[in-house]
Amino acid sequence: MMSVIAIFRHLSPDVMQTIRGKIVAAQIMKWQLSLPLLLVASFAQAQHVMTHGGAPVVSPDGSHIAFFSNRTGAEELFVISTDGSSELQVTTTPDDKSSLAWTADKQIRFSAFASDVSHLYAIDPDGTKQREIVKVPGRGPALSPEGTRLIYMTGTWTATRLMLSGSDGSSPQPITDGSSIAWNNHWSPDGKRIAFTSRSDPKSELAIFVMNADGTGRRKLSHFPDGSGNAQWPVWSPDGRKLAIQVNRLQEHDAHIWIIDVTTGEARKLAAHDQPYLDETPAWFPDGKRIAFQSNRTGKMEVWVMNVDGSETRQITR
Repeated sequence: MMSVIAIFRHLSPDVMQTIRGKIVAAQIMKWQLSLPLLLVASFAQAQHVMTHGGAPVVSPDGSHIAFFSNRTGAEELFVISTDGSSELQVTTTPDDKSSLAWTADKQIRFSAFASDVSHLYAIDPDGTKQREIVKVPGRGPALSPEGTRLIYMTGTWTATRLMLSGSDGSSPQPITDGSSIAWNNHWSPDGKRIAFTSRSDPKSELAIFVMNADGTGRRKLSHFPDGSGNAQWPVWSPDGRKLAIQVNRLQEHDAHIWIIDVTTGEARKLAAHDQPYLDETPAWFPDGKRIAFQSNRTGKMEVWVMNVDGSETRQITR
């Protein structure tokens, strides 16, 4: 939901310290990759929100959606057909999970984080053949499209450093300097660039940045007027020309999905609404014509689908 960083900017030091303690107790470190699933219930308390369906990713053939849900009491991986049928719970472990992705051969990758170490796994959509791919001393590991490189996060949640290594975690090298945050990292389809969430200075709102895979050529891509909200969760389109992102507005308690042209920076809002709904965590269909996302339009956080022009929004999980 709302960016925790953005909320902290509006609070007094005493209140910030109170919230910080509660968030740490709730293992906020994991939520660096899935901040939309964390509700700040009040300025003095943070709590875990019931998510019936969130952080969706679409299979390579467009027939299924993998997503996370904490409906069982722990965050688990689920799979559902894109018509809303045949839902299946895939994992049954208490570990905090993130970094959801499909492989070309229709396995699902996800990471489990505990004690400052992430284990990246692959599993079949029916819950069989789970195997560990790599273990790294950080959070949010993501393999490059060709499978030879890995990026993951280290450092504190306010000064995150992105690391680039071999697919087995060997020869890690920092590609950001840790002077700011670097969340929600996402490889371009050709593996040459990385999009991520960061900020220009400690007082600015969150924005989307793009850089070369070796950390060079960093540039700010999203340029919204002050007060427009925090831009987060960039996901490359299948052709590598656009990014789908979410923009959360703290004061209005809402969030929208936006599409940004990577070359020009031109941005457009999808499925505009004036209600306190949270449309977040976009994911492209492989044909680039539809987007899956999480939304609380019907109360609970659920998985939804819409056309890339924002039309024909449709609820998938119920």
